[in-house]
Amino acid sequence: MKIKAKLPLYTSITVLLSVAAIAAFSIISFYSRTLENIENYRIEETEKVKSQLKDIVNIAYDMIALSYEKRSAKAIEDTYGIKLSEAGNENIKMLAINILNITLENLRVLRYGTDGYLWINDIEPPYKVVMHATRPELEGQSTVFYIEGTDINVYEAFADICNESGEGFLEYSYFKPGQNEKLPKMSFIKLFEPLGWVIGTGVYIDNIEKAVQKKTGELDRQISQLIWLTIIIGIILVAVASTILYYLGANITDAIGKVNHQLIEMSKGHPVKKLEIDREDEIGEMSKSLDILIDGVGSYTAFANEIEKGNLDAEFKPLSPEDELGNSLLAMRESLKKARHEEEIRQLENKRRNWIAEGQALITDVIKGTSDDLSIISHKIISNLVRYLDATQGGLYLLNDSNLKDKYIEQMAVFAYNRNRFHKKRIELGEGVIGAAFLEKKSIYMTKLPEDYMEIRSGLGAVTPRSLLVVPLKVEDNVIGVIEIASLKVLEKHEVEFVEKVSENISSIMFTSLTSRKTQELLEKFQRQAEEKAAQEEEIRQNIEELEMLRGRLHADDPVLKNKS
Repeated sequence: MKIKAKLPLYTSITVLLSVAAIAAFSIISFYSRTLENIENYRIEETEKVKSQLKDIVNIAYDMIALSYEKRSAKAIEDTYGIKLSEAGNENIKMLAINILNITLENLRVLRYGTDGYLWINDIEPPYKVVMHATRPELEGQSTVFYIEGTDINVYEAFADICNESGEGFLEYSYFKPGQNEKLPKMSFIKLFEPLGWVIGTGVYIDNIEKAVQKKTGELDRQISQLIWLTIIIGIILVAVASTILYYLGANITDAIGKVNHQLIEMSKGHPVKKLEIDREDEIGEMSKSLDILIDGVGSYTAFANEIEKGNLDAEFKPLSPEDELGNSLLAMRESLKKARHEEEIRQLENKRRNWIAEGQALITDVIKGTSDDLSIISHKIISNLVRYLDATQGGLYLLNDSNLKDKYIEQMAVFAYNRNRFHKKRIELGEGVIGAAFLEKKSIYMTKLPEDYMEIRSGLGAVTPRSLLVVPLKVEDNVIGVIEIASLKVLEKHEVEFVEKVSENISSIMFTSLTSRKTQELLEKFQRQAEEKAAQEEEIRQNIEELEMLRGRLHADDPVLKNKS
């Protein structure tokens, strides 16, 4: 039998088996991917429900926390020093309770989705209901509802989750409004610890399962259609192949010649196009391999061109893990990326050093252009320093040792929200953050501040910053004052370094001003003492003259004294 006769026979059998194998693989692969997509759909929908439930409960939690901590009992006690446990504060107690009750009423009317609502119950047995949006008759009562198939009370399960981790999800079955059968439901609960309340909400998730079942049925239908379509296509392909492959024998040598020509051109380094020969035999596989190689060479060229343009993020994949040239190109790109990254770091460091130098020059210019008045100097320095750092507020404090028995830290200037504050303030040595930095002679940088900023006894007001920097003003080893910077952002390392460096210049000018002020005060004191001494001497001289005059009169009037003299 000649090749032209064998080719159609063998090829028909090969095509039939290939189509069957490809069809089976495609169907199995399609079925697996679709099932995976359905499962992913189930997971995504469930995660969406969880995210929605968590957001709703967090909103309710924040509303209750805001009412309780900022506007009710705790805020009244912290702000006014009035304890609700003391007698005579009934009106304030009622105010605190009403604020919290108003929040609960706002939560009662909160709805989302088709049947979403909120409830609140106690975490301790017997788990009384504090607020129920749809069944207010349950409020003040304890309800027992067992999770299906267990002897666990759902409220007990809520309490266990909150006690263990503070919040969490729970799935169980419950009667859906208007229906007589239990349907799957998912709830999210979160503990509000100050009041021992469990805040929760939940939705029915039966619609997710229905959607999954619908998609599964659609998948079965598509699989059936795909099987029939594959069978029809296979029959057509075999018939067509059996008819035309008899005439393709002569084309085999032509195809091999084309492949050989492309290989010769590539060996010379010439650019070639893909053959794109659509064959299922060895020649087809050869041409496909050649096309892959052509694509690979093209990808090398394209990648090299992108690297030349500076695009170091251009996509590129080696032809295989053992592709030596491709891996070398990737290694080259990583080296270039590393070099670029190091250059960016160097430029950033230069930019930060220039920023520090410009800031030092700015403060130096401010100091040079200011009078000797300490108050004016202080306000100029702290206002420019706060603006340059883009901080929230700042303060400058100096040691007041005019009375050696009563030394303290005196507030010279406070600048906040683009305006000066001129009120006086006295801080004892060692008091708060400022006093501690003064005594320790070290900078203090804090990024985790309590909500009540005044509790740290800073020299600033009631604003709660995200970061606080206190730097002592030192002349040699002596501290003459403190700079305090508060910011709603976290100060970076180079910003802290800038404040510490510029504090050296500020310390020098402040020390000079303080010395001048003390010298002036001493001169004025000595002048006053000299004037007082001169006045006293004049008064003594006048008294002596008056005594001499009186003595003369006595001698003149008294015969005895006169005879003695």
